[in-house]
Amino acid sequence: MKKTFILILLLNISTIFPSQANYNELNVSNSYLELQQLKYGKDLIPVGQINSSIIDSIKLKPDTVEFSITLETEGATPTEASDLNVETMKELKNYLSTLNITDDNLVTIDYKNIVKTITKENNQENSHYQASLNVVLTIDDNDNFINLNKTLDKYNINDISQLEEDKLTNYYLFQIASVANSESKAKEDLYQKYTNIENDLKNIGLTNVSIKSSSVGQIDTGKINEQRYFVNNTLKIKINKLDLIGKIIAKAQELKMQVNNDISYSVSPETIQTAVKEHETLLLNQLTTKVERLMAKQYVVGAPISLELQSRYPETIYEKNNFSSNQMMFKMVSMNYSDVDIYTPPEYEITLTLSGSFETLKKVEQN
Repeated sequence: MKKTFILILLLNISTIFPSQANYNELNVSNSYLELQQLKYGKDLIPVGQINSSIIDSIKLKPDTVEFSITLETEGATPTEASDLNVETMKELKNYLSTLNITDDNLVTIDYKNIVKTITKENNQENSHYQASLNVVLTIDDNDNFINLNKTLDKYNINDISQLEEDKLTNYYLFQIASVANSESKAKEDLYQKYTNIENDLKNIGLTNVSIKSSSVGQIDTGKINEQRYFVNNTLKIKINKLDLIGKIIAKAQELKMQVNNDISYSVSPETIQTAVKEHETLLLNQLTTKVERLMAKQYVVGAPISLELQSRYPETIYEKNNFSSNQMMFKMVSMNYSDVDIYTPPEYEITLTLSGSFETLKKVEQN
């Protein structure tokens, strides 16, 4: 922040006048003399300038806080998600109005419509069970193998493989399976199917049939994909009532809103400007006194030619801040959304440097 608040321009004086200057000996115009006499009277005249500076500081407490909250709502349709978002946000704003926080303190900084494909487990009410039997039998020739295939085709069994065991020859394996919505029903249907197949095989001369193994279990029905609609609405709240932070955050969390980790405190521009303005006169008096001490006794301090006020804001323990000319900002990071850190930072110091250039005056003799 850099501010020049007084600037007095005078005619340049290129000559340093002798200690016993006489008006009649000065190579200056009457208009210049008249100007100096209006400023300092007839006994003093500028003979040069002196530069100096003084440093002081003022301390300010943060008086403004801002943070954002995000509300995500979900619906089976875009309208459902949007309506729920509007309704919940309205409930929050109604609460804020009871704290005298108006729409002027609120800004929507992000709003998104999102479509997501949600993978869900299938409804257990639609679960199915499968019971199965591994059946073996002997086949002595190709005709019997063909007849076996024709018989099993009626039951949609098409996978027949040779049993690979060293001690067994001409043994073939196939599987009978049954699916039902309960384990007992699956078993019942399986045994009935096995009896029917066994009887059909006997009719074609295949009687050496036996059960090798059996199993029963629930079929993994997998997952189903469902399309859902979401609305993300982020609202920034900026207030100058720091004692209300906790109440607002508690209400937001009650409404299932996410309090974001962007809480920041600041000193308002109005507060800074007022504090600096109030300090300007004090700094000018201190600077004038300092210049008077620096000058020899035969000289007198005149009016300031120029004054420049600079403000510097220190780095804080929270972060290295980049300050604008009219605002100090201190960010606070919350690592846990459900336990937001709302600790208010302590007062902060602004370093003020007033630099000035003053006219140097000396007495003159009158004829």
